[in-house]
Amino acid sequence: MYPPQQATTNRVGSIDIARFFGMALVFFGHLIEQVMYLGSDAAASQYKWVYSFHMPLFFLLAGFVTKQSISRSGLSRFLQQRLTGRVLPYFFFSALVLALSFFIPGWFPSLELPGTSAYVKGIVSTLMGFPAFNIPLWFLACLVGLEILHFFLSPFWANTKALIAGIILFYFGGYYLNQEIFFLGEGLNFWMLNLVPLGYAFYLSGILLQRLRWMQMPASRPLLAGMSALCALGVFLTYDLNQGPFRILEASIFLAGAPGHVFWFPVTALMGIALVLLCARLAPQTLFLQRMGEITLVIYGLHGLFYHFVNAPLAAWIGSITLGNGWLIFLLVGFFSGISLLLAGGLATLLRRRVPLLVGAPKPKEVS
Repeated sequence: MYPPQQATTNRVGSIDIARFFGMALVFFGHLIEQVMYLGSDAAASQYKWVYSFHMPLFFLLAGFVTKQSISRSGLSRFLQQRLTGRVLPYFFFSALVLALSFFIPGWFPSLELPGTSAYVKGIVSTLMGFPAFNIPLWFLACLVGLEILHFFLSPFWANTKALIAGIILFYFGGYYLNQEIFFLGEGLNFWMLNLVPLGYAFYLSGILLQRLRWMQMPASRPLLAGMSALCALGVFLTYDLNQGPFRILEASIFLAGAPGHVFWFPVTALMGIALVLLCARLAPQTLFLQRMGEITLVIYGLHGLFYHFVNAPLAAWIGSITLGNGWLIFLLVGFFSGISLLLAGGLATLLRRRVPLLVGAPKPKEVS
């Protein structure tokens, strides 16, 4: 077995590594998306695979690390923490990409830049909770409403049976709510509140795993490796069984409130989540991986730089080499996603040191 983490905090090292792996999937997914737009069927298949579980993973991880005594801190302190830890970085990273858009041409699918009217539209959209200048931040916007909901409902989940019932209730409620109304298409997605119930089901699932101490359960490395292989096989066998209903693209798009089939979506998502968690336990518990996991919030904010300015021209270069060779596309996208992730990690470390308040970095004693 690898030795336990050497950090001085009470964090679960493998969870931080899982967050880092999840962020790697985000970088990969958004770059492969641009290759897919060039007409690559191989890229489209890889895109659908990643999107079948990577956003549910982030909701679950958010639930896993939440404090069970969250409601005891008091509403005023809780809202202050959400303001500094969620809302402020949401606007900071949006403003960063907005400022750069004046000087660097980029890909902004919801805006026709440049133009005064487009900038006004983008600013209004960002204030309403859809981050038009940094689209990946939609998850952060959704998390604000979700965590406020959890503040009030957390006492109800003290009983594990009630927690399981809540997972089922919010999953089906959130699924059918978004199936009936296309909130994003109709401009009704105020701070992504429509996605809160569906996301909350996975958030509560994270709390359940935390309560069961699933990441700390003793298991041999051969057992972990075997379970990982089974989960990987399960994802490969089921992700394409999800044939919708979809919106925007033929894949599970959480942002659009269209995860696809009511049964196959959660089945594949849970196997994909288990795959990442198991791989995080198998990975060397190095401080580098754990530190990268600790700063995923800042990396997530910086990812907008690559999403809007880098990925499209980089995908065009990859497309000039191949659009049909799936393995070569996978290797190239994986390589450049890794480079982008490391660059974002370095810049995130710098921002946490220089402007911690703006990027939502907690004080050392508050890291949890």
